Amino acid sequence: MKILPYLFLLLLTLAGPIANGQEPSAIMEKRVREMHRVLGLDDPAAWRKFIEENYTKTLIDKPMRAAVQEGDQGTTTTQTTTASNLDAKVKMFERLHSDFGGGKIVSMTAKGEVSKGNNTTYYVMILDNGEGLKGIFQIKFEESAPYRINGLGIQAEN
Repeated sequence: MKILPYLFLLLLTLAGPIANGQEPSAIMEKRVREMHRVLGLDDPAAWRKFIEENYTKTLIDKPMRAAVQEGDQGTTTTQTTTASNLDAKVKMFERLHSDFGGGKIVSMTAKGEVSKGNNTTYYVMILDNGEGLKGIFQIKFEESAPYRINGLGIQAEN
C-alpha cells in the first residue's frame, strides 16, 4: 500500500513535461492564429500587447520598411520608419486591421528554409478580406524556444 503514493508521484512527474511541452510547430501555429484573432480586434492596446509578447526584441527594434507597388507600370515607393519601432508596428497592425480585420484564413502552411546553415521555420498564412483583397503573410520564427516571431513579410493582392 505504501508504494501507491510513490507510483502516483512518479507518474505525475513523468506526465508533467509531456503535458506542458508542446511541439514547436504547435506553438508557432498558435501564434499565427492569435495574430489573426488580434488583427480582428479594434484595440491598439491589444495589438501592442500581442507585439510585445509574441515578437522578438530584435524584430521590435528593427525599423519598419514598406514597399508599395501600384498599377501595371510597377511604380514602387519605399518608406523606412525610424520613429519608435514599437509604435510603428502598432500602426502597421492598424493598417492590417483596416484591410484584413474581418478577413478569414484561406490557408496556413508550415514551411522550412535552410539558409546560411540555419534551419528556419515559417508559416505562410493567406487571408481573404471578402472584398477582393488577399493578404499573404510570411511569418518567421526563432529557431529555439519560445519560438517568437522573428520576421514578418506581408503582400496584399487584388
